[in-house]
Amino acid sequence: MKFCNAAPSSSFAIAAKHFVISRIFLVGVAAGLGGCAIVQPISPLGQEAKTRLGQLLYVTPKRSIIGDVVIRNLPGGDYDIEFSKGGIPVMQLQMRGSRMTATGLFARPGWTGDVHHAPGPLRPWASLKEILPYFDSKETHAQKPGEWEATFQRTGSALSKAKIQFSHRQSMTISLGP
Repeated sequence: MKFCNAAPSSSFAIAAKHFVISRIFLVGVAAGLGGCAIVQPISPLGQEAKTRLGQLLYVTPKRSIIGDVVIRNLPGGDYDIEFSKGGIPVMQLQMRGSRMTATGLFARPGWTGDVHHAPGPLRPWASLKEILPYFDSKETHAQKPGEWEATFQRTGSALSKAKIQFSHRQSMTISLGP
């Protein structure tokens, strides 16, 4: 049984085509928005946090990106990191104790939880909690066997570069200004 015997150029066929296209578009928008998550930020670090500005090169087997980085951290390991490329947030992290919040392009749709249960792509970023305290030490090398290895270059007593190699062929190079 045919429901429509109209030619494709008839107004009924055109209206039906637009109806179908609009429904497909709405389903696509709903699916896209359904993947969005609202991630609650953790309270900001206090005045005692040390702020560092520089460049970060992040390399994985699938991608490589370099951009601006702002690192604010406390001696105990809590930190905020903002990594952006051309003003677009690539990764924003907040770590307080064992709780981590991640947003940005690399963390879509966003994640909040215990650092020990971070999803695979966020694990290197979560490891920074163990690495950042070395930024203020005099160490030139640190490691957690099987997870990460880091080297630190200093100009005087100030850290100028940190190279971090993670398992699964991922790495970060952080170059800091004076």
